[in-house]
Amino acid sequence: MVMRSLRFIVIVFLVLTVVACHRGGGESRLSGEQDVRLAPGEYVVDEPESVTDYFETLCNRYGAEVAVHIDDYDDSLKIWQAVRLLDDYAAGRRVYYPADEVRHALDELAFELGYRYDHGVDVEHLELFFFRLLEQAVRLSPKLEFVTDFHSSDGTAGILNYHEWAHNPMYSFLVYPTDKGLRVRMIGEVLSTRIEKLFHLTDNMGREYYLCSNNGSLDYQEDFIWLFFRQYLYMHDGDDLREVASYTGLDPFVPEEFDGTVVFNPRLLRWDCCRQSGEVFVRIDGTPSLRLHLDGDRSRFVVIE
Repeated sequence: MVMRSLRFIVIVFLVLTVVACHRGGGESRLSGEQDVRLAPGEYVVDEPESVTDYFETLCNRYGAEVAVHIDDYDDSLKIWQAVRLLDDYAAGRRVYYPADEVRHALDELAFELGYRYDHGVDVEHLELFFFRLLEQAVRLSPKLEFVTDFHSSDGTAGILNYHEWAHNPMYSFLVYPTDKGLRVRMIGEVLSTRIEKLFHLTDNMGREYYLCSNNGSLDYQEDFIWLFFRQYLYMHDGDDLREVASYTGLDPFVPEEFDGTVVFNPRLLRWDCCRQSGEVFVRIDGTPSLRLHLDGDRSRFVVIE
């Protein structure tokens, strides 16, 4: 009898929450200042007094949606449970950051987003909830490892990737430190970027950069993941980061019908077209190289014939 009563209470709570998340006209602006649909990095991160009230407001006033692929009460409830645990941690009612619960919630939302992108279903209101939840999860996280898949060799910043159902790239996020704690920004464009390497670089004037790198693939791999050649360079700008250079696509760097491997030399900041010889990669004579020049706002990628 007790278990039935608890189950009833849980179901009632979830129904009320879902109703709240589907009310309202889906307004696009917050307090007349920001477009709440902006991706992380473009949106100035909110610092609400109550994380739970914040997400209820996003649902009630701006049409944010909570959805998981299998429409199960328990799975949907876990999203809101993660929100409440974040709220408890932020308010000091909880000692430990709810790392597992938060990652599970983000993974569930991203899984549904991946399905929708793959099947051409509208993502706007679900993506709104996901983006803002990711920002709050990162803002409150005491450790980089809790909210990233991997990090730079010095452990100062990290990358979080999500793919759509067809295993094509969906989102890549850069998580980095600021004076106010960790922050997150989306790298590149949706459905075309999946970062595989992260390099913390410094130029001869002491200016710091992060190179978010994917050397790409010229064909589908066995697991059908299409890896596009993408390079994004971010420079420290005060207490934040700013993109100062990028290079996307293989043309004109890689010749047609190239069947080798693109190899990056972090010491020379250069990408070469190579073939493997034993355990080493050897540059192919006559092929161009791609070089990264670090020069503040004038940083650039240059193809060298």
